[in-house]
Amino acid sequence: MGFAVFFFLSWLIVAIFIVMQKRLSIVENTFVFLILLIVTINVSWIAGDELKLIIRTKSSMNYTAYLLNRSIIMPMVLITQLNMLQRCKTVTMKILNIVSAVIIMLGLSVLSNIFNIEKYTKWNYGYDVVYFVILLLIAYSSYKAIRKASQNVVEYS
Repeated sequence: MGFAVFFFLSWLIVAIFIVMQKRLSIVENTFVFLILLIVTINVSWIAGDELKLIIRTKSSMNYTAYLLNRSIIMPMVLITQLNMLQRCKTVTMKILNIVSAVIIMLGLSVLSNIFNIEKYTKWNYGYDVVYFVILLLIAYSSYKAIRKASQNVVEYS
């Protein structure tokens, strides 16, 4: 059941990203996605395999659901949130956007625990919130870095 839910959620977030009006270019979206993918893979490997803070399932279908969550859903939620953040005009809307992204990712963590995809041994949802906020900061800072680097590029006509 966990695989079906996360498969649906991965298709849903990709479909939402495809149909939404994007403020970032394809290069900026790709760069931020790849940075987030590197960070999420490394953090999950360190927290799960090295430090044994999170125990992952041994079932192949549930492990595939875990991979969908880690490699597709989480970075795409952050990319979608970053594109929506660029559209927000007031500080209140920006804060609401950030809080909603953290709540969505926290909901995904709860679903992972409900479907026995992950089991927290020395980890809790508070650490998840801190991790998600750090991911949001990494997404925003990598966007600013690629934006600054692309301003200095010479355009050919």
